[in-house]
Amino acid sequence: MSERIGRTSRRGLLAAGAAGISMAGLAAGSARANTQHPPEPGRGAANPNGRFADKVVLITGATSGIGKATAYAMAREGARVFFCGRRTALGQRNQREIRDFGGEATFVRADVRREQDVAAFVDTCVRRYGRIDIAFNNAGVETPRPAPLHEQSIEVFEDVWRTNAAGVFLAMKHQLPHMLRQGGGVIINTASISAEVGFATIAPYNASKHAVASLTKVAALEYADRNIRVNALAPGAVDTPMLERAAAGFGVTYEQIAQDYPIKRIVNPDEIARVVMWLASDDATAVIGTDIDASGGYLTG
Repeated sequence: MSERIGRTSRRGLLAAGAAGISMAGLAAGSARANTQHPPEPGRGAANPNGRFADKVVLITGATSGIGKATAYAMAREGARVFFCGRRTALGQRNQREIRDFGGEATFVRADVRREQDVAAFVDTCVRRYGRIDIAFNNAGVETPRPAPLHEQSIEVFEDVWRTNAAGVFLAMKHQLPHMLRQGGGVIINTASISAEVGFATIAPYNASKHAVASLTKVAALEYADRNIRVNALAPGAVDTPMLERAAAGFGVTYEQIAQDYPIKRIVNPDEIARVVMWLASDDATAVIGTDIDASGGYLTG
């Protein structure tokens, strides 16, 4: 019974975190899976002629974690990155580091819970660059204290909802008019594995991420024929400050968390950034309205 309770708790944490050889590889003797050994993060100078050269990429929640990793990865591939967050010191540090390796990035302090902040953030990007090619709506928070639903306060529910769900709604509300005028664009929203399944003790987070998945589907249906692709991705446990806080709240280790994943390890933010980049690229032009499992297989079973 205690093991079952422990597993249930770990499974709740996974949402808050926020192999083999192919047949071609057998024939060629070269293609190998790298599930257990993902590529190292990009290093060195930015490539002005990279795969996202001159693309304008807007990112919310990029002061740390997945958003930060994606901002750095996009900038290394030649994108013009315009990003926001609530923590000014971290945002300015990220802006400086991206510029130091030759990338182009601008940080603007904005709180996605406030419509005036979101509108100003999006409009400032368009005034500077004239368009938004790719929007990655990533800003999010976790449920601060694991507790059964009847012990959760409306204040916590509303705060989590305002950031995770309303923040995505407001971002798309203000991004879409610009994309309609320019003739297209790509929007990617950060959902979660908890957008697909339920987890005990984190009702506010779970509800908010279900909302993100739903908003993504609705927007995809409404704008696909206007050349605007909208998708989401569903990370599980990712090695970020959010996961560190969640692990402490649940009283579990990373090693314990990893046991609930087929790959038996914690995904790193750079792996998630690569999923975002794939969804943003022309390699994913047929992918519409999905919530991609980027957890390491958690949703498979």
